[in-house]
Amino acid sequence: MNVSLKRYLLFGVLPLLLFSCKKQIQTEATPKAVLSMGKHNNLNPIDYSPILIKQAAYIASCQLADGEIMDVPEPNNRICPYFENIACLGLLANPTSANITVVKKWMTWYMAHLNGSTNPVTSGAEIPGSVYDYFGAAQTTNGTYDSIDSYAATFLVLAKRLAEASPADRSWLSGYSYQLTLIGNALTTCIDNSSHLIPNNFGADNNDGLTIASYVYPAKYLMDNAEVNDGFKAITWLESNVISGGSPTYYQGVTTAHTSAIESYLWNGTMYNWYDPSSTTPNSSWSKFSPDAGGQLFPVMYDVIASASTRAISLYNSFNTYYPLWSAGHTYDTVTHYPNVFVCYAAAKMSDSARVNSYLNYTQSFGTGNPANWFTAEAGFTMLAAQLISTMNPSTVNLASGRGAYTSTSSTNGVSPALAVDGSLSTRWSGDVADNQWWEVDLGASKVVSRIVINWEAAYATSYRIQTSNDNTNFFDAVPQITGADGGNDTIAFSPINARYIRIVCNTRVNTAWGSSFWEAGVY
Repeated sequence: MNVSLKRYLLFGVLPLLLFSCKKQIQTEATPKAVLSMGKHNNLNPIDYSPILIKQAAYIASCQLADGEIMDVPEPNNRICPYFENIACLGLLANPTSANITVVKKWMTWYMAHLNGSTNPVTSGAEIPGSVYDYFGAAQTTNGTYDSIDSYAATFLVLAKRLAEASPADRSWLSGYSYQLTLIGNALTTCIDNSSHLIPNNFGADNNDGLTIASYVYPAKYLMDNAEVNDGFKAITWLESNVISGGSPTYYQGVTTAHTSAIESYLWNGTMYNWYDPSSTTPNSSWSKFSPDAGGQLFPVMYDVIASASTRAISLYNSFNTYYPLWSAGHTYDTVTHYPNVFVCYAAAKMSDSARVNSYLNYTQSFGTGNPANWFTAEAGFTMLAAQLISTMNPSTVNLASGRGAYTSTSSTNGVSPALAVDGSLSTRWSGDVADNQWWEVDLGASKVVSRIVINWEAAYATSYRIQTSNDNTNFFDAVPQITGADGGNDTIAFSPINARYIRIVCNTRVNTAWGSSFWEAGVY
């Protein structure tokens, strides 16, 4: 079927994440539809499936029996919760049943290891809901972490992403409402505001609304605060959709105040300060890769600023001027030589297909293995970049073609539901002359889907829903209700979801004398 696209509706493609545990090493060195009429530059398109499969297998190889995930698959290696959160976000970029199982085991382990108010190693005070780094199958700990804020923020984003990718698991997540609330509290405890007294050794207790990394690292980092901003958005969503008795109003206010704090205290007029210096003096330099230059990518990656904004474009272009060879695999971090996979993800956020595909092709040169310093976070970032850019280079295989189709009711004029998946634009399905009629297709087995294409007949729905299910009983909205639709060809893209049954619910009609009708429906 050759369907020309009239408009492209993009829903909630995965929020973007970046590195935290390496900061310690490298300090010296509700979704909206977006109307897009343009085409993405798609130089050197590649097959993303093998990349997703290989990196998912690598992450799974790092998981131990209790669900903990080590940074690399070596005995007694570190378990850095931040790295593993990113790794699991990568797995949810391709939410197969196997990947979801790995993620849930990790999340169960994480929530079973939330700290109380006392550090068991030092006997000092601790922030409840924080998590330490651990080591190996013995799960030993020194009672330390790289940060509280980034660990908590990325876990909350992971919880939100699981609920979106596997709606059937929302009830499972809801059973951990107490733990999710505790993690949210840990995140807000890091905010420098009138409710929290920041220790004197952290500098000014100036109530600026930014978060400190922890009571161990005395700074309010740009990278952390960008991650935290996304975490506040996630906990707001979880309070509305997952947490029992949740109240999102508080976190809505926190998110707004925190966004303003980043603008007021970290933006210096030309670029972002890599930490809050408690003064107006700029402290970032493009000539320093980490954390200065790399940190400039964080606000756009976390939607603190829009990727299409003048500021985001200027910062991204400046980064590539100073570091032009990253997409060929060149490593600019001369201290640790860690791969620059996070930059690839930032490029995907900026819709830079050419550079993303170049870097992903470079990762293919590794063969069956991965290079040195390839942690689980690198695998996660690779999966996130591959998934995101693949939505700009979409698959042409219609998973619904020729599959069994059903409907609530059909017109009696020979317009059965199967005619919407027969590959012909001369046959169509039409529902009964009523609102809220639905059409459904069975893909035969659970598939990872991220795009629906509908070729409407003149009797189109003016508002409709896209729903998914794995059991044909419990259906969940893949995207918010689409309103103000005007017929023609609709492409609805969303973050990948694991589903077998796809349902289109036609809520209202352009003409009440007709039933809703479309020529073809495609699932990709």
